[in-house]
Amino acid sequence: MRRDLASLCTELHDVIVVGGGIHGACTAWEAARRGLKVALIEAGDFNQATSSNGLRTLHGGLRQLQRLDFVHLRESIRERREWLRLAPELTEPLRFVLPAAKQGTRGRAMLRTALWITDLVSSDRNRDLPADRQIPKGAMLSNAEFAALYPGLAVTEHNGAAAWYDGVCLNTERLQLAVVAAAVSAGAQAANYVRALQPLKEGRHVNGARVRDELTGRQMDLQGRLIVNATGPWIEEWLGADARRGVPAFKASKAFSLLVRKFPFPDALGLNARNNTYFVIPWNGYSLVGTRHLRCDPETRIATVSRDEVLEFLADINPLLGEHRLDAADIRGVFSGLLPETAVVGPDVVLERTPQIIDHTPQGLAGVLSIIGVRWTTARAVGERVARQALRRLGRAEQPPVSASQLDTAGPSLPPLDVDPTLAARIVPDLPLVFAQVVQAARHEMAMRLSDVVRRRIPLYLSAALDRSVLASCAAVMARELRWNRREVAAEIEAAAAELATFRGPLQADPHPVAA
Repeated sequence: MRRDLASLCTELHDVIVVGGGIHGACTAWEAARRGLKVALIEAGDFNQATSSNGLRTLHGGLRQLQRLDFVHLRESIRERREWLRLAPELTEPLRFVLPAAKQGTRGRAMLRTALWITDLVSSDRNRDLPADRQIPKGAMLSNAEFAALYPGLAVTEHNGAAAWYDGVCLNTERLQLAVVAAAVSAGAQAANYVRALQPLKEGRHVNGARVRDELTGRQMDLQGRLIVNATGPWIEEWLGADARRGVPAFKASKAFSLLVRKFPFPDALGLNARNNTYFVIPWNGYSLVGTRHLRCDPETRIATVSRDEVLEFLADINPLLGEHRLDAADIRGVFSGLLPETAVVGPDVVLERTPQIIDHTPQGLAGVLSIIGVRWTTARAVGERVARQALRRLGRAEQPPVSASQLDTAGPSLPPLDVDPTLAARIVPDLPLVFAQVVQAARHEMAMRLSDVVRRRIPLYLSAALDRSVLASCAAVMARELRWNRREVAAEIEAAAAELATFRGPLQADPHPVAA
């Protein structure tokens, strides 16, 4: 998988997908599988924004049952199964446990009924899945069973608990990169750090995009018959004033989760706090706690989380954690992103429930479709719908897509270590990562920045030993591959350190936590 802008900008594409998050990647893959000539571009790195900042859960749609939305419930069940099938090395089933209330919609009787209905409508949930990736039936736990599983909590007045299984992804960044690679294998061309600046129009029809190479500043024209705009909160910005309707198409709300020290819980634990349900999920030797949803300026484009917002989250959840309560020293990182809200009314954030596919023809932009996605789990299904719509727009006959076998989540083979034995050395002592993986990322996986490697090619950011000296060692390896000079190496180290400091969170005592 190589970044080839010369080839990208000299060909006429059937579909140009702008935006390399999970919805853009899945759209490019599904369109390429159906024989369309596809270009996928991303202004930063693939999976850099909200797509890599969720709670890593592959939802089976249990919450949709509350609204009796069986269509989307079935879709979520199918897509959870698809991810477990496509990426068995990066996904696995996980039991979720939610304390039952004494009565009401979260009472024991209602939860028992919900589990029974979910099991009934998901009778095919394990079709084509290996035994170790199958989703068992849900069950109710007694008070004694719940207390034995979770000693030390301060959850009072519960009536046992509901237990069901969902999927969890161990590395969303790696999984999405595998989707991009699958699109390229199916014939698509992909490039990161290519920013769409404005549409190219012929009358009222858009037939391409003016783009800029963010690494060199060079501007180019990219030609295409149809544009799929999957830029999330930025869907109206590069299209210009013509795309704006009466209200913003994407009304942003802020969502964040905490990466914290590992809790001694075997399952994902749900906690009801002030009408919010949070989950504590075991993940890669740590725990994830979230998701916290906050109102923000609907037109904001940066999901910055403040110190006060983290402290308020801890104040909300700590009374339930009892002897397991969290303090600032327990927080290892903050995942944050922007999610679409339905309307900015009332005190609580109400998220969009269903994805939208917007046709911009009424705004004089015929040939442009925009996607507003809502769930990581169902991104592939949204991409499939957009690909079918593209076929119809282009007058192409619907044809069976190329069969999607398991995704290659491991990536290309590592460079031969006998040529350079130093590449076999571990990068950090607490993770099984070697310098050969840095070479692999730069050479074959379109890692153009040091932060691309640290945050999105290998999970180096999870290392407690990651500091400036480690960043410098990785930068030296990348410099040989990408021919960076000394000034560029220094700039990459500073940028990666800044991104890592932002991730590690606003409660860090040291304002420069990766300083030597």
